[in-house]
Amino acid sequence: MNKDQILKLLEEVKYPGFSRNIVSFGMVKDVFVDDDAAKVELRVTSTDENIKKQLKQDVETRLKAAGFKTISVLIAAPEVTGGQQTGGNGAAEDELLPTVKHTIAVASGKGGVGKSTVAANLATALMKKGYKVGLLDLDVYGPSLPLTMGVTEVPRVLPGNKLLPIKKYGMELMSFGFILGDDSPVIWRGPMVAKLVTQFLNDVQWGELDFLIMDLPPGTGDVQLTLVQKLALTGAVIVTTPQDLALLDVQRGANMFHKVNTPVLGIVENMSYYVCPECGHRSEIFSHGGGERESKRLNVALLGRIPLNEEVMTASDKGQPMTIYNEASEISREFMNIADQLIAKVTQEA
Repeated sequence: MNKDQILKLLEEVKYPGFSRNIVSFGMVKDVFVDDDAAKVELRVTSTDENIKKQLKQDVETRLKAAGFKTISVLIAAPEVTGGQQTGGNGAAEDELLPTVKHTIAVASGKGGVGKSTVAANLATALMKKGYKVGLLDLDVYGPSLPLTMGVTEVPRVLPGNKLLPIKKYGMELMSFGFILGDDSPVIWRGPMVAKLVTQFLNDVQWGELDFLIMDLPPGTGDVQLTLVQKLALTGAVIVTTPQDLALLDVQRGANMFHKVNTPVLGIVENMSYYVCPECGHRSEIFSHGGGERESKRLNVALLGRIPLNEEVMTASDKGQPMTIYNEASEISREFMNIADQLIAKVTQEA
């Protein structure tokens, strides 16, 4: 049996807590074969000894089943470089985004909950408070940043094939949509998606930023797994609506971040209620209190409740986040309050 055949065997070994295997995660550093003896070197940067023990046991079991008599599994952690904080997942690779102080992922368990709207308004709220902010749209299959920010231009390519973020509303912006165009279908398999995310982390030349807000696609797929492997996130914000179906998906998303030691900074409940513009009657269309109940279950903060409002749609269609379109609105004030809470949380953790 040769090295390639052993790598094929190791594709059946999953990283604990994930459906993705250790080969696709890039954790197999080297493989040595000599008749019925095999030696595997793994690169695992997680500090969780239980994970290391489980990986070693799973690799040994798989190789033993393949007929090897002598098996050696070595686990080594790569050197940690200085710079960006590594208080997140403990499994990130070499230092990325050295000019960014805080990286916050905005995630949702399912689509249609307004995650991208929340990400855009959170970014602009932080900018209005005097921070240097970047907004990165990592939703490969449905990038919305070009529409929500009203951007139609293509990023400049700098020497060394670095992409220069587009600047608008005092922020630095980058999206797959800037490159793909509005009508380009995206039909990519997982490895291609993982490669694109890695390139976006490596090849975008961000300036000196206090916050980089990352708008993730819904769910817990390849983009999320690649991101938490490559980058030690400051934390994650999970967006949901009040109904039980959305809250079930919140649990899955929160569990994913928990398994990679990325702190969930809080939950934003979107479309919480609707206030009739004619009579002022308040209707809680999508149930009531779901976000609060889930925040208590997860022991994280309910950062805010955003009402369902037609003006938000109008603002997005004009390429303006609500916090810019109507600064005096109730929704804008709520986003500013959410920003205050996040600032306090990351400052406290730092």
